[in-house]
Amino acid sequence: MATPRDWLQLFRSHTSPLEMTITITGSALAVGTVFDLKVLLFLIFGWLYHNAGYGHNSVEDFIQGYDKDDPNKTHHPLQRGVLDPGTSRAVCIGLVIGSFIYGISISGLDPLSIGILSILTVMGFIYNLLGKKMKGKFIPIAVAHSLLFPFAFFGSGGDLSISGSFPFVEGAVTLGALVLFGYLMFQILYQIMIEGDLKDIDMDEASLLKSMGVMVEDGKLVCPPFARSVSIFLKVCSIALIFVAIWLFDGTIDNYIIGGVFALVLIGLDHLLMGVKTWDHSKCLKRMALMEVASTFALAVAIAPVIGWLPAIGIMVFNMTYFILMNRFLWGTLIKPKV
Repeated sequence: MATPRDWLQLFRSHTSPLEMTITITGSALAVGTVFDLKVLLFLIFGWLYHNAGYGHNSVEDFIQGYDKDDPNKTHHPLQRGVLDPGTSRAVCIGLVIGSFIYGISISGLDPLSIGILSILTVMGFIYNLLGKKMKGKFIPIAVAHSLLFPFAFFGSGGDLSISGSFPFVEGAVTLGALVLFGYLMFQILYQIMIEGDLKDIDMDEASLLKSMGVMVEDGKLVCPPFARSVSIFLKVCSIALIFVAIWLFDGTIDNYIIGGVFALVLIGLDHLLMGVKTWDHSKCLKRMALMEVASTFALAVAIAPVIGWLPAIGIMVFNMTYFILMNRFLWGTLIKPKV
């Protein structure tokens, strides 16, 4: 009989901080603090959205046959036979509908927020249903996840106007929110186009990295110069937008220094992922986990000039604690999830 642990494994609940951080920071930027009921409500939405969407993705990948014979996923609940695929699909679609209704309610029936929520929900469905067949699968998932930030921002009452004495007035907050939306677009593009394809580089599915010549040959990961250029370009663009946001929020020297530290970490992790080396799927997963954590937490660094360092650090500590404890509960690991 399936247990709550089996369901949370299906939902890949350990990586919920990827979405919770986005919705927390978007909401906190709108209200100017983390100590607000709206921030808590959007934190809950981030958790629901993640579990519903990732669970649906796990189910569809299994039903369509892509994950049934994946040796790296034999420990997952569908592969182990403890969850029924049809029932799992119904539960996950129900969760998607539930998160959509909840999102509408917490955004105060704001038309712009409802429109954003509708688009990101549809894009998530497209990715889950067609992602394994599309080389351009990074497009719908990038839209689905990046729009979480403006959804939380405007749903929490963020100002629509970007007018004013550019850049250090109320309009800069909205402009900064749009810049961070752009940051997330590049981050998610990297996560799906580079990390997602790299994770499954030895599987038989559509892959943009493979079309760029990336392959495992004689136990080595071979990355042609063009593929390396694409990965570093995406990462540098995302880092640049973090600094633009800090500038728009009138950041001080400490904000730029910490932003620089995160930039060096992200560039270093990109090198570890895409540099030519002996292929080790386990190490690759660990580095991807660190990349996703650092990339997502950069959002808290970017909005620190608005909410303060202690709340920004609190966001990171809360989500990291969740990630470690849930990883331990679901997979028996600390940092490296068994995905």
